[in-house]
Amino acid sequence: MLKQRLLTAAILIPLVIWALLDLQSGIVTLLFTAVSLLAAWEWISLTGIQHSGIKAMLVSLLFLLGGLAMLSLPVIAILSISLFVWLSATLLVIFYAKKPLSQILIGLFQSKFFVFLAMLLILTCFVTSAGLLHSQWQQGPALLLYVLVTVWVADTGGYFAGKRFGRHKLAVAISPNKTWEGVYGALSLALIWALAFDFIIGNPLQNSVSWILLTAFIVMVSIIGDLLESVFKRCFQVKDSGQLLPGHGGILDRIDSLLAAVPVFTVSLLILGAR
Repeated sequence: MLKQRLLTAAILIPLVIWALLDLQSGIVTLLFTAVSLLAAWEWISLTGIQHSGIKAMLVSLLFLLGGLAMLSLPVIAILSISLFVWLSATLLVIFYAKKPLSQILIGLFQSKFFVFLAMLLILTCFVTSAGLLHSQWQQGPALLLYVLVTVWVADTGGYFAGKRFGRHKLAVAISPNKTWEGVYGALSLALIWALAFDFIIGNPLQNSVSWILLTAFIVMVSIIGDLLESVFKRCFQVKDSGQLLPGHGGILDRIDSLLAAVPVFTVSLLILGAR
């Protein structure tokens, strides 16, 4: 499993770096849209819908509605929706970290309408914020790459620290394998990456302490994204969203943390007056 993970990463990471640093913002937005639609396909499958025609229809509707939202709504409105969604997800994760999910909540998350609404909001905010981050600042491509790598190194640090030292459960009722030791490992590796980025390239906040604190915050937000997907999978009693990426599960399993991290990082830069 570990060899498959490393091989897949070795192939995909150079492609992602090239795409973010060399392609125009419009094309990058389209690439994020394509990834989001693949994730939506898997997300729909979690609900038990396996008919390809129905899934194609729902993904097409999602693409249409999301596109209309991006074209007609002010960016600030979409980003505000994103903050509301992830604040709600944070409260939910905290509330149910140590106790079983209620039947009412399970029923809500099993509702196909709720799943579609969640996909529409989360994926539209994800694509919008990724496109804005890439185009808004002079360092935009590097900043988008930064937040992606932050989540990836945090995931790596959390995986190995949790596997080696994990004792104290983080949210046992949602994801029994996650531990506080894994969180500390994720933070440690991500903060080393933050310092390296700041030293080599600099940061748009013009303040190293603020940059480190923002990175730590984004790591914690990324964990919320991971745990929210775990809530969906627990409600539908599935382990992986798919098997598209060898050793990594599905697309949704790979971007669940990014779905939270990218929009919150983008909004944070705007609020903090990044240059």
